Amino acid sequence: MGVWLSIIIPTLYEKQIVMNSLPPESELAKHGVEVIVVWDRWGWKSPSRSCNVGAAVARGEILCFVEDDAGLDFEGLLEAARIIREDRKSFYWATEPHILIIDRETFFRMGGYDERYGLPGNWDVELRERLKFYGFRMRPFPYERVKPKHLRPSIWNKSRFYRMQKQLTITYVRYRSFPLRRVLWRKHPLELARRIIWVLLWLLIHRWRRRSIFTR
Repeated sequence: MGVWLSIIIPTLYEKQIVMNSLPPESELAKHGVEVIVVWDRWGWKSPSRSCNVGAAVARGEILCFVEDDAGLDFEGLLEAARIIREDRKSFYWATEPHILIIDRETFFRMGGYDERYGLPGNWDVELRERLKFYGFRMRPFPYERVKPKHLRPSIWNKSRFYRMQKQLTITYVRYRSFPLRRVLWRKHPLELARRIIWVLLWLLIHRWRRRSIFTR
């Protein structure tokens, strides 16, 4: 059987916890599934870049991006991927842990993940909102069947929190996910000023930077 599904795992670690949820390579081959682990040994520190690199070498017509510390039910994941194979104008998206199942051609046509977004929780949301903005349908993720869960605790600090808020604010403004007033307005003047500055910096500087390895 030829490869029709590529599971792409971006990671900073030599060992990926999610591999414990997947069958051995010989069994995967029987299902027409390949696993591509993109180990960031080059200092990108960006899951979005790792995912794009994995997609560039993938052979499957359906791509499935999974965080390296996810636990899941493989048969459920396979079932969800088959549904996207039948309906290529739709996609599955889950967060905590991040999972995206999408048609390969759709992913490339949309330019892949935006590598200007480096934090987990941001780069995946940006692509989700972009897909919805351009008319692709997000299917309700089959949590009960796939059973995704994080198997490593997340690390949070104040700096990470504000970076995440900055990138989410820009995403929601770009794709009109919510009314502008709802995205920007905060009762505290400092919080309001911070969000206005974030959007201005995006409009004046960051929006002109290269988006991904698939774009010029």
